[in-house]
Amino acid sequence: MTHKVRTIQFGSYQYDFWYGKHVISQLSSWFAKQDTMPSSFVLIADTGIPPRILEETSMELGRVGNVHVLRFEPGEEHKNLATVAQLCEQVIGLGADRRTVMVAVGGGVTGNIAGMVAGMLFRGLPLIHVPTTLMAASDSVLSLKQAVNLSSGKNLVGFYYAPRIVCVELGYITSLPVREIRAGLCEVVKNILTIAPEESERFKAIFRSDHHYHTSELGDIIDFCIRAKSTVMREDPFEKKSGLILEYGHTIGHALELASKGQYNHGESVAFGMLCAARIAEKLGLLSREAVNLHYELLNQIGAWIQPSQELLPAIEHILHSDNKRGYRQNRTGYTGMVLLQGLGQPAMQHESYITLVPNELIHEVMQEQIRLKQSVVS
Repeated sequence: MTHKVRTIQFGSYQYDFWYGKHVISQLSSWFAKQDTMPSSFVLIADTGIPPRILEETSMELGRVGNVHVLRFEPGEEHKNLATVAQLCEQVIGLGADRRTVMVAVGGGVTGNIAGMVAGMLFRGLPLIHVPTTLMAASDSVLSLKQAVNLSSGKNLVGFYYAPRIVCVELGYITSLPVREIRAGLCEVVKNILTIAPEESERFKAIFRSDHHYHTSELGDIIDFCIRAKSTVMREDPFEKKSGLILEYGHTIGHALELASKGQYNHGESVAFGMLCAARIAEKLGLLSREAVNLHYELLNQIGAWIQPSQELLPAIEHILHSDNKRGYRQNRTGYTGMVLLQGLGQPAMQHESYITLVPNELIHEVMQEQIRLKQSVVS
């Protein structure tokens, strides 16, 4: 066998997770073990996906049934209900029925859009993920969350919906641009800091500035993320309790990602959010200087320390008011709920909640400091 097989178990939800070299050429064999054969497949991908990936996936699924391909414009600005509605109409126009399988081919944006289409049509069609980015392969497909953006905030409209199988072709990941690899590693760093800090030394030896990783190393990275996320999601499939730790760095990160309109990708934005969260926790007396420095050390090693422009701050702060974690704690004027750490691998608890209410003035102060901070001053 040329691929690894894992069973993902989040609560009562279970799905297969395949990853390896040439794994895409074995996807058709999975259907031979299923009770019901698909009537057709609809591949959903953005227009930036290389044609060879769509051709290889289409050819493999064509061994099972008819394959159609639908495309949409790439980018967070197209991750919205308008794109979902347009794709739903196109799927119906292709003659889809309840045995039509939706196949998401691409990164996290594509996975969420296709997940929304699959979950809504006929009140739920089978969903397959073929992630083509490290971010998607190690993070977004290891979740039941399917959501799209509104103009006022990220991921405000959606639901929970599980795929039937995830198929990660590591050959697609190794050919990614360096920036895409770096983005995925930002979420790996998050998992180290929040769930498995004992792995930090091992990953310091793996991370390289050129980001040229062997498929075996990428497989190890994905395997680590499966184990880390399963630790907090096995009994919390909807990420409302222990799974909330996975939102670390995302409150400010999501706001920056939306405010920058594509200037910073998800990983880079979360990296900035984690550095801000660490500084806030330090100022609140929750996190040690040593723990804060590990944030900088790991993110520096993968080249993910960004410093947005001062001009973005008003937009970031405006978007923070619509963060999708609002409501986990009773809202309080002048405060924003954030996931913080009180130690490496230890989420901060406030009134039995993983969400800490932070004064908006402190958030503003820390973001200002982080933007002005010279990288050389951090050891």
